[in-house]
Amino acid sequence: MEGNRYRRVRVSDLEGFQHARDDYWYRPLVFGKGLFTYLAYVPPGGFMPPHGHEEDAYELSFFMLEGELEVTLEGDTFLVSPGEAIHVDPGVSLGVRNSGDRTASFLLTFAPPPPIPSPEALRERYERRGSGIKTREEMEALIRQGKVSR
Repeated sequence: MEGNRYRRVRVSDLEGFQHARDDYWYRPLVFGKGLFTYLAYVPPGGFMPPHGHEEDAYELSFFMLEGELEVTLEGDTFLVSPGEAIHVDPGVSLGVRNSGDRTASFLLTFAPPPPIPSPEALRERYERRGSGIKTREEMEALIRQGKVSR
């Protein structure tokens, strides 16, 4: 689609990336000039502790798709269920924990986007850092483990 001003992706074709040294995986969906969106998965028992440094520059849009998560924002922890959305101002630390028995999934959008222009650049960055990358098949197995859809 060279020259097109759009990019179409099928989630099941995407590999997954480990957020940090936690049990939080994501598949990048949108690499835009003004935003970045990914589909995140947190398996049962998985978490991402609030840390603050990555969110400093970003306004976030969080939309819960499946499962339930304990979300921590500015020291407040509450349960988020499918169909709920959260707007997070820049500088607010976000953390999530899955205490349930199924994989939870949500969409997270960053504005402005981080300085990663493409899926290829993201993969190169993760390979250089030695960070976790799961194949499409491994991501599908992670999702099935907790019975969540794509």
